[in-house]
Formats: sequence, structure tokens, C-alpha cells
Amino acid sequence: MASKSDISPAEIVSTSSERDRGVFLFATLAALLVAVYWRTLVQTADFLVFSEDMAHGFFAPIVAGYIAWSKRNIAFASPSRPSPWGILVLAVAAIVAVVATIGESTTIARFALLLSIAGCILLAGGLRALRILIFPMGLLLFTFPVPQVLYGEITLPLQLIATRLSEWALEHLGFSVMSEGNILNLPHQRLSVVEACSGLRSLITLGFFCSVYAYFFETNRWLRAAIVAAVLPLAILLNALRITLTGVFGEYAPQLTHGTYHEILGWTCFAAAFGLVLLIHRSLLRFFGAQHV
Repeated sequence: MASKSDISPAEIVSTSSERDRGVFLFATLAALLVAVYWRTLVQTADFLVFSEDMAHGFFAPIVAGYIAWSKRNIAFASPSRPSPWGILVLAVAAIVAVVATIGESTTIARFALLLSIAGCILLAGGLRALRILIFPMGLLLFTFPVPQVLYGEITLPLQLIATRLSEWALEHLGFSVMSEGNILNLPHQRLSVVEACSGLRSLITLGFFCSVYAYFFETNRWLRAAIVAAVLPLAILLNALRITLTGVFGEYAPQLTHGTYHEILGWTCFAAAFGLVLLIHRSLLRFFGAQHV
């Protein structure tokens, strides 16, 4: 195996030059993408800033950009083998973009942009670069809203699950409660678990932050998967807890069930869910650490 002293200055300059060419090529292609998809980028930025359901989406491109920038030297390191498949991917992306324009769909336009980014990476650094940058690319999916076609199919089961769990919890706390679909009838109030209370928003937001946490603070793939897998049950349980507490407060202190207090309760439950994910991670580390002693 050659040591650093065995590598000639010419080889070092050549390696650095090839890497810089890859980075420069991708930067040039990225600038062209910005020009082509400028309208889509502006619409996405407006959506992320003004939508109450996409608070996490504002951070997604920032975190993705940071990770991609920190990995640029590895992704485009020599030997860099640009893949001709990038041309095919860009061609498919162009077709998708045309369909998005005809159908006036910003969601499809975002998919076209994502495909175009993948094509540019393939052209500049090949499959190796795409594998390295696939995670930050995946984070950009968190800037996408849930398609309306799927929104109802996802929120309704979550509403019903949250309603059943809250009913069970309130009954065990000694309250007289009866559910009708997604409505909880208590002695002094009628609690409706609407779409906004389904927990979908907290589920997606928690999924984003836990994915980023797993990427930065865990190297084992199985533990990363376990962290992300814990998101769904914890988000459901903590959402049911929020609804249960809302029902309890509504019986004794109705002023705590709306306005700022309601928002504080929601964010507190979200923080508790993230804290439980961290606790699960630490517990898994101790368990697997003990297994290897």
C-alpha cells in the first residue's frame, strides 16, 4: 500500500483537479437548474414560509445543502466516473416538467426538479456520487406537501386511531366518554378530532428531525432504521396524549383548550416525542453495547 510520501505532487494536483472539475461541472449544471426551475423554487419557498403545516420544510433544503457541501470532496473525488445515465435521467425529468407545466402541478414540478438534480449528479460524479448524496436529496422530499389524493386516505385512519386511544385513556382516568366516529362526547364538552388534530403534521415533522438526528449521531444502519421506525408509534401515542389532556383540561379549565395554551400543549407533546426517540436511541446503544462486551 502506498504511503502519502509515495504519491507524487503531480498525482496530488491531478486528483485535486479532477475533483474540482466535478464540483465545477455540478455547480454549473445546478445554476442552469435554478434558471430553468426558478418559478418552481419561488413557489416552493412561498409555500414553506407561509404554510403552517410545513414548518420543518423550511429547514430541509438548509440541512440538505449543508450535508451535500460537506460531502462534495468525497462525492466528486478521483477517480470520478461520470455516468451517461445522467442524460437519460435529465430527459425523463424534462418530460415530467412538461407534464407538470401542462397540468399546472407544482408537486410534479418538484419531482422533476429532484430528478434533474439526480441527473446532474450522475453527469458530474457518476453513481458513486449519487450514492453519497442520496440522503440530502431524500431530505428534499420533506419540502413536498402530502398529495391531496393521499391526504384523506392518511388522515382519516390517524384520526380514528387517535380518537380510540384518547377514549380509552379518558375512560381509565375515570371520565364518562363516548365516541362517535372522530368525536368524543364528555359530560361538559364535545371534542372533535379534526384533520388538523390527526397527528399527520407532527408525524412528518418528527420524521424529518429524527432522520437528521439519526444521520448525524448514529453510524449503524440498523440503529438508524430503528430510530426512524420509532417515529410512527410515538407520534400516534403522543398525539393521543395531547387529545386526552385537551379533554381533561376542557372538563376543569376550558380556557386551556384553545389559543396559545393549545399550541403550547401541542409543541410540548412534540418535544416529548422527540425526547422519547432520544431515550430509545440511548437504550439501544446500551443494549447493543452490552451485547458486544
